[in-house]
Amino acid sequence: MSSLLRLKGQVFVLTLAALLAGCRSEFDHRAVDLDDEFARASNLGQPMIVLVTESGASRADDRARSLFQTMAAKGESEKFAPIVLDLSVSRNRAVAARFHVTNTPLLLGLTPRGLIVTRDEKPITKSLLLHRIAEVARRGDELDARLASLEDAAARDRNDATAQWQLANFLLAQQNMREAIPILRLIARAESADTALRVRAWVELARAHLWIAEPEKGRHEAEDLIAVLGPKAPAARAGGNLVLGVQDANAKHLALARRELQAAIAAAPESDYANQAEETLAKIPGEGK
Repeated sequence: MSSLLRLKGQVFVLTLAALLAGCRSEFDHRAVDLDDEFARASNLGQPMIVLVTESGASRADDRARSLFQTMAAKGESEKFAPIVLDLSVSRNRAVAARFHVTNTPLLLGLTPRGLIVTRDEKPITKSLLLHRIAEVARRGDELDARLASLEDAAARDRNDATAQWQLANFLLAQQNMREAIPILRLIARAESADTALRVRAWVELARAHLWIAEPEKGRHEAEDLIAVLGPKAPAARAGGNLVLGVQDANAKHLALARRELQAAIAAAPESDYANQAEETLAKIPGEGK
């Protein structure tokens, strides 16, 4: 009997080890096709939990990834689609750019349609993970239904800039910048649309590119805004120069940033863009170079 028990114990240990090894091969050092993962979760109606981490970068990264492995081994992942983006894989770094990753581990909760519901940049615990799974499940249906309604309204008339803006603004509020970009571009280029709305959409378009780590595209959009709408709309000059100034301030091109922010203030002193430029300008130390 004791030999049989030992044999059963050995089989259990080997089975568990194989299962955990399978989780490691699934989650570690693998290039992820995020669009495919999103499509699969959408078809299943599953909310998604995305963990952005980097193997060996810190204890917090490794512990968060280990937590995902453990929960998958216990069958917890039936409640959500677990997706791990390991930034030690170069392709994953490009994929993760849409989430504006500044620190790891980063935990994101998404609806089945890919709307970002939660974002956490603190140590990832089992309690936090379970709480976020429940939160996304609770809010996901309502958010996805709202998205579908706005998409339907925008699809009925692509020339209805107001309907397009409502959809884009909803995506911006969820920090789905990548998904908002084509809609913002449509509004910005719509010559028949209200100029003020075009300016607002164009500024957000430039900012969205910067958010998802496309600085050159963001800069080109800001410059195009100034060139196209700037001659007749002071707010366009203010908004465009604000985006350029913030970008250059973040890149430590302080003298250039100062000039751009000052230009934003001078163009439309009473605008929100001027107020934001003043706030940014006040944070720039010294004279810079």
